[in-house]
Amino acid sequence: MIHLSGKDSFVIYQDSNSKKNKISIGKWKLLDFNKDVNSPSFICNVFNNETYVLDSEIKNLQEEVSIKNPIFFKVTETNQIDYEDSVKKTINFCKSNTIEKCILSRVVKVNFDCNNYYEVYEELCKTYEDGFKYILNHPKYGLWIGISPETLIKGNIENGFYTHALAGSKSNSESFKWSEKEINEHRYVVDYIEKKILEDGNIINESNIHEKNAGKVVHLNKDFNFQLKVNYLSFINSLHPTPAVAGIPLEKSLDIIQKLELHKREFYCGYIGVIDKNKCDIKVNLRCGRFIFEEAHIFVGGGITKQSNPLEEYKETEIKSQTLLSVIKKL
Repeated sequence: MIHLSGKDSFVIYQDSNSKKNKISIGKWKLLDFNKDVNSPSFICNVFNNETYVLDSEIKNLQEEVSIKNPIFFKVTETNQIDYEDSVKKTINFCKSNTIEKCILSRVVKVNFDCNNYYEVYEELCKTYEDGFKYILNHPKYGLWIGISPETLIKGNIENGFYTHALAGSKSNSESFKWSEKEINEHRYVVDYIEKKILEDGNIINESNIHEKNAGKVVHLNKDFNFQLKVNYLSFINSLHPTPAVAGIPLEKSLDIIQKLELHKREFYCGYIGVIDKNKCDIKVNLRCGRFIFEEAHIFVGGGITKQSNPLEEYKETEIKSQTLLSVIKKL
């Protein structure tokens, strides 16, 4: 039995190819983007801030795990009134042409008690076949559990890399057509990614726009295969944060996020994954939450444009929160 707590630095994740659980236990260190990484290492990024690498070997998980005593954090929950008010303000910014799009997030706080938080991760893996599933702890930022449908970048120098433009959301139980607002929201992301790839490389192939299922949510998606003329870590710094997690234009959107959101995003909308000298598999950290004693803080958000409806945007975040809440309810 492996015993872990809020004082430990670790990650457990499910390898997207083998579906086997991997584990790394060590210490989180700030990543030096100017140095080569000579062995597979797990990284996690604080949204629009520092990136950490876990200085420990990644191994196959072959033992039972017990995770207890997460660190306590206070967080401001964003209720419906506050979120809709922030959405209205953001819509006005869009209508005045200050921005084209901005991602606004909120925190859903729920009571949750658990004797072993590894059971939440196990249930997440059972519930969802697809997506990148993980549980990690950082002594500074706490215990996080999540599943991401979005790849930031994956591939290698020899065969090229892959990314995709994922935006627009609706429940997978809904059959209505995509609205102009959602189509435009996705177009912003497509245009941005195309531009960034062409700045640092060339596009080998791109797909047609299609729907992509992600748990209880469906998104619009477009795939890109490309080659890079620069180090992939440099490209990550240029690409992230994308309009799918921040907005357009970037700096003005980040300023609005800082002013209107009632919480710090921390790992939410950052990126996580595995890097090596010539290859990587990195995801955007989306459907995730931080777990503390007797509480879970679920982070969710949506893309706001001048065509947004505050109530519908709030409903969208409620749908997205069910990815984790539906798992918690089973325990």
